[in-house]
Amino acid sequence: MKKLTKELKGADKHKVNGQYCAKLATSNERTLALIKAAMDVVVVVGLLQLAPKKITPHVTRAFRFTTSLISYYQVHS
Repeated sequence: MKKLTKELKGADKHKVNGQYCAKLATSNERTLALIKAAMDVVVVVGLLQLAPKKITPHVTRAFRFTTSLISYYQVHS
């Protein structure tokens, strides 16, 4: 990504280079997957009650709901 950004420094990246757009989309998908995985870890910790005072059932439900929304977005995009 950095190499492509340097090559296209003065031009409009989104109009000029389809390769840049493809790499950006891939990067965004990976970032979203990483965020979802981290949130899933919090859900597992909450369900197993490994940190019962820090991760309450309300927090676990909120994270489960958010990960469900992310999964829905990933399937439909």
